[in-house]
Amino acid sequence: MSVRPHPFFSGALFARKSCFVYLPEDYESNDRSYPVIYLLHGMYGSESHWLMKGSAEQTLDRMIAEGSLRPSIVVMPSDGGYGHGTFYMNWYNGAGSFEDYFIYDLIPEIDKSFRTLTDARHRAVGGLSMGGFGAFSLALRHPHLFGAAASLSGALTSTEMIAQQYSRTDVAQMIGPLHGPYAREHDLQLLASRRGQEQQRPALYFNCGTSDFLYGMNDSYAKHLQTIGYPFTYEQYAGEHTWDYWSEHLPDALAFIESQFAKA
Repeated sequence: MSVRPHPFFSGALFARKSCFVYLPEDYESNDRSYPVIYLLHGMYGSESHWLMKGSAEQTLDRMIAEGSLRPSIVVMPSDGGYGHGTFYMNWYNGAGSFEDYFIYDLIPEIDKSFRTLTDARHRAVGGLSMGGFGAFSLALRHPHLFGAAASLSGALTSTEMIAQQYSRTDVAQMIGPLHGPYAREHDLQLLASRRGQEQQRPALYFNCGTSDFLYGMNDSYAKHLQTIGYPFTYEQYAGEHTWDYWSEHLPDALAFIESQFAKA
């Protein structure tokens, strides 16, 4: 029921950064620790967009009040603030260590500054569009940190298809040669295939609007997960790549995260 800006220093980016932190209503009245959810924004976005455009605070208030989400700390960070979007990865050309900023600066900062449950079973990451890619990439690359990942209209595919879909001139700067080892380390299909046979693997949830330009990507990713035997939950709804869709279906992603917290 309380949202506050939280400034901190990132050694990975050698820059001052800030995130927004949602604290449940009873946070100040007890000394218990809480699970943590990270909500990632999309391309061209910022750490304020889930609050300003996605009604995240109102959704969290309602779900916690009605008991469909346990009281949780929810962190809404920047992707690192470089260019139009960083995809939450360390760039091949050295422009920025945006994954290191998230893993080694942001998460320790939150765990130090707030009363968090620090095991993977009580930490989840979700995001929209580019943030959906970031959520799955971070969780699949760091399963010891995240027990669940959720994506809304995410770019859930191989790095090669990201280059084809977005036609961004900086994609090669992000991932290097499309068929090189660096790109393969950030390919969501290959990452899922690698993690699928491991005992410690993040639970995956994603949804997408049937009129979204990324619908084909999401449908293909679901088929890939089914082929390799990786458990997942995939839902399709009417809708496009808009804030109306993400605001409406954020509760679906949070409900899945709650189901994983409940298992812990």
